[in-house]
Amino acid sequence: MGNCINHPNRKALSICHGCGKPYCEECLDEGKEFYYCKTTACQELLRKESPAGGLPPRVNCPNCSSELKLSDEDRVSRKFRCPECEALVDFGTNPPMILERKNYTEVFSSKNQGDIALLKSVLDDADIDYYVVGEDFLATYPLIEPAKFFVLDDQVDEAREILKQFSANIFGVSKRNEIGE
Repeated sequence: MGNCINHPNRKALSICHGCGKPYCEECLDEGKEFYYCKTTACQELLRKESPAGGLPPRVNCPNCSSELKLSDEDRVSRKFRCPECEALVDFGTNPPMILERKNYTEVFSSKNQGDIALLKSVLDDADIDYYVVGEDFLATYPLIEPAKFFVLDDQVDEAREILKQFSANIFGVSKRNEIGE
C-alpha cells in the first residue's frame, strides 16, 4: 500500500474511500464501512455513510479543551454547545469553528481537591458562571498542574470579592497563622 501522502515517513493504514489515496491512521476518519481522509469532499461522503455524522463519540472543545461526550443527535447536527465554556461549536468545518463564544477569565487555581470542591460550591451558591479545567487531571497526577477556575468576564469582579473571603489550603494546611484571622 505504501506510505501516507501527508506523512511520507509513516506506513499507510488504508486508502481513502473517497479519493483513493493512501493515508496513515492520523489522517483518516473511520466510517461505518470505509476510511475517509480529512478533505472536505471526502468528509462529506463520510457524513452520508455514517448515521452519526462521522464524528467520534468524544471530542475536545476547541475553546476550553474539555473532553465532550456527544450524543448521536449532536454528532449528526455537528453543531452543539460545550457544557463547560458554553461556546457554540461547529464541527462541520475543518478545523472546528467557534460560532459563538462567551469570554471567561482565570481567577483561581488550586491543587487541593478540598479547595476545588468548596470553591465550586461557593460559586454555585453565588450564581457565578464558571468552568474548571484540569480538575480530573489531579486524580491521575496530583501536584503536577493545578485545576484552574475560569469565570464569565461579566462576573469577574464579583468572583474576586468572593475569593478574598476564601481561605485556600495547600495540602490541607491553612495559609492563615491564627484561628479567626
